[in-house]
Amino acid sequence: MPMPAIASDRLVELHNDLTHYDMAIAGEMREFLRGRPINTSVVKVDTELEESLRTFKAEMPAEVECRRELLRYKRRIDDVVRELLRLQNVKVPASK
Repeated sequence: MPMPAIASDRLVELHNDLTHYDMAIAGEMREFLRGRPINTSVVKVDTELEESLRTFKAEMPAEVECRRELLRYKRRIDDVVRELLRLQNVKVPASK
């Protein structure tokens, strides 16, 4: 996701945190698709990131829009996390 040229350092940090969250969940998804169990210490909704994005004080319209896009993207990742956890819970009893 591109950053506006006028983005504050804090917004860049939030973007980097979201990218890290995305990559961690993508890695766990890849492992799950390979048949490995989900690492529940990694696969969890990042509520701290959500709160940081929600409380970020944008100073310019471009930052407001970027913050909105970051929140939308994070919520999509959260949907994947919830689905992975749901699938893991279904898969565990089936392997007994």
